[in-house]
Amino acid sequence: MKKIKKFISVLIALLLILGLTGCSKEIETVKELSEYQNINPPIESILRVKNGKIVDENGKKTVLFGINLGNWLLMETWMNVIPEYTMDWGHYDTLEMLTEKFGEEKTDTLMRVYQENFITDADIGQIEKLGFNCVRVPFWYRNFMHEDGSWLTENTDDNPGFQILDWLIEACGKHGIYVILDMHGAPGGQSMNHSTGKAGRNLLYTDESCMQAAEKLWTAIADRYKDSPVVAAYDLLNEPQNNGGYYEGKNAWAAESEDAVKHTNAAYDRLYKAVRSVDENHMISFEGIWSTSVLPNPKKYGYENMLYQLHLYDTEQGMIRYRVDELKKIRRKWDTAVLVGEFNNFEQEAFATAKYARNDISYVKWTYKTMNTGSGWGIFNADTGHIDLNYASYEEILEFFETKLSTKNYTFNKTEMHFILP
Repeated sequence: MKKIKKFISVLIALLLILGLTGCSKEIETVKELSEYQNINPPIESILRVKNGKIVDENGKKTVLFGINLGNWLLMETWMNVIPEYTMDWGHYDTLEMLTEKFGEEKTDTLMRVYQENFITDADIGQIEKLGFNCVRVPFWYRNFMHEDGSWLTENTDDNPGFQILDWLIEACGKHGIYVILDMHGAPGGQSMNHSTGKAGRNLLYTDESCMQAAEKLWTAIADRYKDSPVVAAYDLLNEPQNNGGYYEGKNAWAAESEDAVKHTNAAYDRLYKAVRSVDENHMISFEGIWSTSVLPNPKKYGYENMLYQLHLYDTEQGMIRYRVDELKKIRRKWDTAVLVGEFNNFEQEAFATAKYARNDISYVKWTYKTMNTGSGWGIFNADTGHIDLNYASYEEILEFFETKLSTKNYTFNKTEMHFILP
């Protein structure tokens, strides 16, 4: 039997090398990749939280160990093709510039071609082979809505945001990969940070129209995927109140200040109720970002089936231990499951991920692939070069997106793979 399994693994690797797998956009198989042949078990039931653990319908414990699909549905220009990146520039600004140059229809085409080439069926298959059982997908409201909160299309099935999530969920389901849906950019922005899609706003908490649009979007998402076992959790707001350092202004509250905590938890309460109005099954994730001290007691507010989350970019062992202990304490105290939704611990990553794994803490690496950032951030990295969208023609940008974004053009960073659970 062992010889047969070994023969099958070799045969699969050969088929990948020869290009006979039927994938239209196939990741080039190299020696370092061919040794990864993980196969996930099928997904059969919606995950839930019981006594602080993530379990399936049979009560079997599940630990999510995954990868973020950053820079796909929401461009983050620090790891993208924009030259001379600044903290003032976000995806919103790219859309505005392209629309002014080429019009809405051609801009929509460029965004579609970018998305279709950045993550493909071959990528989802490769993610399974590498050993991941989860992806966290950052999206923003502009995938679904106009700036005024109206839908991009009257028919939900024709909406490009739902179409691409439908595709992702179906593709991941075939590979035993759970999906965490992450609202990386809420209407009006949930922080001053450019990672929301536009820098310097943070209007979600003070502009009622923005909050209503966010409720509308989360209600529609939860209603559409309420019966999907592939969807692991709804991550309601990515890094709320990430306002530090560079940003100033009326709504630039310090992340753990009284005002920031009050506004954030009020927003979480409204969005939680919006989701639960249509979906009582799936886990809901609140992010403390850097500390659990800002998170509300779920028992006090009647929140159930909760997944509490931190993002850990610490590079000192003492701080990593401290944050892991925080997660363990709230798990014991409140019976919430816990998640490291993003992490990159650089030289301490082996130490950090061992701590996560030993303590049954689910964790999701930032990120699957990057451009122009060096080798320390992605599993796949590429120096694709930059293209100046201000001056490039429509045809030049289209060709760039069609030819430069495929993962076969990227270098596999094996040093980032030491964290996978055995």
